[in-house]
Amino acid sequence: MDFNVRPVARKCASSGDELPPGCPCWSVLIEQDGRIVRQDYSEQSWSGPPDGVIGYWQSLVPDRTSAPANSFDTNALFDYFLQLCDSPNKVEQDYQYVLALLLMRKRRLILEESISIDDQSGMRLIGTGGEGPFEIPERDLSDDRIEELQNQLFSGSAA
Repeated sequence: MDFNVRPVARKCASSGDELPPGCPCWSVLIEQDGRIVRQDYSEQSWSGPPDGVIGYWQSLVPDRTSAPANSFDTNALFDYFLQLCDSPNKVEQDYQYVLALLLMRKRRLILEESISIDDQSGMRLIGTGGEGPFEIPERDLSDDRIEELQNQLFSGSAA
């Protein structure tokens, strides 16, 4: 299944109120008519994830006038992802999980299906060039830890 998740909406899916830059918001992914759809909610309208949610997270609404914070070579990140595929190292598994999310966003990896790996949620991914499948366990990472890993990846100081 290939999908493209759009950026944060300008309005709350529940109240219709504007989501101003810098304010916290909640985002969810749901399946709607066979498509993966993102919905964004203001903090005031958030009452928890709706039934049937695929995933949800909290973030800050970005400034719409600023340039993207990180640009990267997708193929170089995919090569690093491949190097980490058989790593037993927990830190490297964290990197691999973050890379998998980034590469799905950039459409270099495709979510084939959600799976269970040793009684843990995970993803079966395939590469757009026919690579894989890759079974990636879901990691329980805080937003701060994800940001730290991304900063290390983009600064070239990954483990």
